[in-house]
Amino acid sequence: ATVHMLGRAIGEATFSQSDDGRIVKAVFMIACNVPIQRNDEKITKTIYRRIMVIGSHANYVYNCQEEDGLKGRLINVVGIMDDEKYNEDGQDKYREVTRVSPSGFIKIMDRRSRHDG
Repeated sequence: ATVHMLGRAIGEATFSQSDDGRIVKAVFMIACNVPIQRNDEKITKTIYRRIMVIGSHANYVYNCQEEDGLKGRLINVVGIMDDEKYNEDGQDKYREVTRVSPSGFIKIMDRRSRHDG
Protein backbone atom coordinates (compact mmCIF):
# COMPACT_ATOMS: atom_id res chain seq x y z
CA ALA A 1 0.00 0.00 0.00
CA THR A 2 1.22 3.47 -0.84
CA VAL A 3 1.65 5.89 2.06
CA HIS A 4 1.79 9.70 1.94
CA MET A 5 2.87 11.41 5.16
CA LEU A 6 3.80 14.89 6.27
CA GLY A 7 5.58 15.18 9.60
CA ARG A 8 8.59 16.42 11.53
CA ALA A 9 11.75 14.42 12.11
CA ILE A 10 12.11 13.61 15.81
CA GLY A 11 15.85 12.98 15.57
CA GLU A 12 18.77 12.61 13.22
CA ALA A 13 18.93 9.82 10.65
CA THR A 14 21.29 6.85 10.82
CA PHE A 15 23.00 5.82 7.60
CA SER A 16 24.30 2.62 6.00
CA GLN A 17 27.09 2.64 3.44
CA SER A 18 28.08 0.28 0.65
CA ASP A 19 31.54 -1.30 0.55
CA ASP A 20 32.74 1.56 -1.65
CA GLY A 21 31.51 4.22 0.82
CA ARG A 22 28.29 5.32 -0.91
CA ILE A 23 25.26 6.13 1.27
CA VAL A 24 22.67 3.44 0.46
CA LYS A 25 20.16 3.69 3.32
CA ALA A 26 18.88 6.31 5.77
CA VAL A 27 16.55 5.54 8.68
CA PHE A 28 14.75 8.07 10.89
CA MET A 29 11.46 8.69 12.70
CA ILE A 30 8.83 11.33 12.00
CA ALA A 31 5.90 12.56 14.06
CA CYS A 32 2.63 13.19 12.20
CA ASN A 33 -0.43 14.94 13.61
CA VAL A 34 -3.64 13.17 12.63
CA PRO A 35 -7.02 14.88 13.14
CA ILE A 36 -9.65 12.61 14.71
CA GLN A 37 -13.37 13.35 14.97
CA ARG A 38 -14.86 12.10 18.25
CA ASN A 39 -18.52 12.90 18.73
CA ASP A 40 -18.71 16.62 17.88
CA GLU A 41 -15.13 17.32 18.92
CA LYS A 42 -12.08 17.33 16.67
CA ILE A 43 -8.86 16.28 18.41
CA THR A 44 -5.34 15.72 17.17
CA LYS A 45 -3.39 12.53 17.77
CA THR A 46 0.35 12.34 17.15
CA ILE A 47 1.62 9.14 15.53
CA TYR A 48 5.27 8.18 15.05
CA ARG A 49 6.50 6.36 11.97
CA ARG A 50 9.84 4.84 11.06
CA ILE A 51 11.07 5.91 7.61
CA MET A 52 13.64 3.90 5.61
CA VAL A 53 15.02 5.72 2.58
CA ILE A 54 17.08 3.76 0.05
CA GLY A 55 19.00 4.50 -3.12
CA SER A 56 19.66 8.04 -4.33
CA HIS A 57 17.08 9.45 -1.90
CA ALA A 58 19.26 8.25 1.01
CA ASN A 59 22.11 10.40 -0.28
CA TYR A 60 19.70 13.38 -0.43
CA VAL A 61 18.77 12.84 3.24
CA TYR A 62 22.46 12.58 4.14
CA ASN A 63 23.26 15.88 2.37
CA CYS A 64 20.34 17.69 4.04
CA GLN A 65 21.36 16.40 7.48
CA GLU A 66 25.00 17.38 6.94
CA GLU A 67 23.96 20.87 5.83
CA ASP A 68 21.50 21.77 8.57
CA GLY A 69 20.51 18.72 10.62
CA LEU A 70 17.30 16.73 10.30
CA LYS A 71 15.68 16.94 13.73
CA GLY A 72 12.63 19.20 13.75
CA ARG A 73 12.45 19.63 9.99
CA LEU A 74 9.20 19.18 8.06
CA ILE A 75 9.36 16.19 5.73
CA ASN A 76 6.98 15.07 2.97
CA VAL A 77 7.22 11.33 2.24
CA VAL A 78 5.57 9.08 -0.34
CA GLY A 79 6.54 5.46 0.11
CA ILE A 80 5.32 1.92 0.59
CA MET A 81 4.25 0.16 3.79
CA ASP A 82 6.83 -2.53 4.48
CA ASP A 83 8.48 -4.56 7.22
CA GLU A 84 12.12 -4.08 8.21
CA LYS A 85 13.99 -7.17 9.38
CA TYR A 86 16.31 -6.79 12.38
CA ASN A 87 18.02 -9.11 14.81
CA GLU A 88 17.41 -8.97 18.55
CA ASP A 89 18.93 -11.48 20.97
CA GLY A 90 19.85 -13.77 18.07
CA GLN A 91 16.31 -13.86 16.69
CA ASP A 92 15.04 -12.26 13.47
CA LYS A 93 12.21 -9.84 14.13
CA TYR A 94 10.23 -7.40 11.99
CA ARG A 95 8.95 -3.87 12.52
CA GLU A 96 6.74 -1.57 10.46
CA VAL A 97 8.53 0.88 8.22
CA THR A 98 7.64 3.20 5.38
CA ARG A 99 10.12 2.45 2.60
CA VAL A 100 11.03 5.25 0.22
CA SER A 101 12.72 3.72 -2.82
CA PRO A 102 13.93 5.54 -5.95
CA SER A 103 10.36 5.27 -7.32
CA GLY A 104 9.03 7.05 -4.17
CA PHE A 105 9.35 10.67 -3.09
CA ILE A 106 10.90 12.56 -0.19
CA LYS A 107 11.20 16.31 0.28
CA ILE A 108 12.80 17.95 3.30
CA MET A 109 10.97 21.25 3.17
CA ASP A 110 12.00 23.67 5.85
CA ARG A 111 15.13 24.64 7.68
CA ARG A 112 15.20 24.94 11.42
CA SER A 113 16.16 28.30 12.81
CA ARG A 114 19.68 28.23 14.21
CA HIS A 115 18.16 29.63 17.43
CA ASP A 116 15.76 26.67 17.89
CA GLY A 117 17.06 23.90 20.18
